[in-house]
Amino acid sequence: MYSPGAVNDFLAEQLREMAPHRAILRAVECKWMSRLELERPVLDVGCGDGHFAEICFRGRTIDVGLDPKSRDLAEARTRTGVFHLLIRGSATTLPFADGSFATVVSNSVLEHIPDVDRALAEIARVLRRPDRDRGVEGGILAITMPSEHYGEFLLGSTTLRHLGLGVLARAYEGFLNRLSRHVHVDPPELWQARLEAAGLAVEERFYYFSAAAHRRFDLSHYLGIPNLVSKRVFGRWVLFPGQMAPFESWLRPCYDEPRPAVGAYQFFRARRR
Repeated sequence: MYSPGAVNDFLAEQLREMAPHRAILRAVECKWMSRLELERPVLDVGCGDGHFAEICFRGRTIDVGLDPKSRDLAEARTRTGVFHLLIRGSATTLPFADGSFATVVSNSVLEHIPDVDRALAEIARVLRRPDRDRGVEGGILAITMPSEHYGEFLLGSTTLRHLGLGVLARAYEGFLNRLSRHVHVDPPELWQARLEAAGLAVEERFYYFSAAAHRRFDLSHYLGIPNLVSKRVFGRWVLFPGQMAPFESWLRPCYDEPRPAVGAYQFFRARRR
């Protein structure tokens, strides 16, 4: 089910290139996603610039990366040995034959897709069907996305609620969801129903990123404004080695924390029925 490979320090790796808010979230997602064996062929839906796959699945090539943005794909092509093939396309109309892939991964992508049910149906279609006569199991889908607690656990909304400013707290939640281009911020029960409707049986689901971690993540947006400026001006979030060292010890408890009972994000692993 999972690769028993060596444990990596994904936080340190992410901070070498990423702003603090991106680094901590992607590091925690790497921690959970990297457990997958990645039976090939593998499809990465919404691969973006390839940075996540390069760190999370180091040493394990992704057969196909798919993304709608040409600029991100151009950057992904510069990452040697990460993808065999990169294709511009949409998750709602996957350009592959039925049963083409043994594994599909999609990290923090589906929450941005308005017609997410169609996207899940397409993913299920291109996953390998089980064949009991030949002893072949159905293909695996692994996904992450924000949970229904994303807005509630933000530092800004938490602070405003404690001050009795509920209307402003909800406005802040809406602002961050719009800024993040979230279309779906839903509970696990709804995501499980969507997966099952697409023909995918959920084998594992859990929350990650506690309320305390999410508050630091929210504050990191503002502490990382210099990184945003350098990205806009120089095309890089981090300009020199050691620049992000002050953030590492501050964010380390968020990275090392065990899975919380309730979290701002959620992970699912499902199998094609």
